[in-house]
Amino acid sequence: MASFHLWLEVLSYVKALFEATTLGLGVREQYLKHRNERDTIAEAERASQDFSTYSEKELDAIPSRLKACMDRFIYEGSGAARQKCLCNVFADIIAGNGGRLPPIDDWENIYRQLGCPR
Repeated sequence: MASFHLWLEVLSYVKALFEATTLGLGVREQYLKHRNERDTIAEAERASQDFSTYSEKELDAIPSRLKACMDRFIYEGSGAARQKCLCNVFADIIAGNGGRLPPIDDWENIYRQLGCPR
């Protein structure tokens, strides 16, 4: 079972990268904001209990991928590359979840707004 702290990291990075992609906001600042946000903390707690089939090791791969996206954003600065990187992370999550995006936080809405391919 993946820990609350790891879920909080994943949820905070997803939100921060999405806002950097769509609104041009700073990733690090948004990450810190979401990491301390009451709604994000509550959702991380729920996810750590409701999605207990995710092991710590499985979930740990997601923030590593998200951090790589963040590094890519800094290096490339391209909105399209940002979007593609985040969509690729979602694609892997979907593949690892039997073809469905898990109902976590606002992921479905984020996925749609990014225009990720189905």
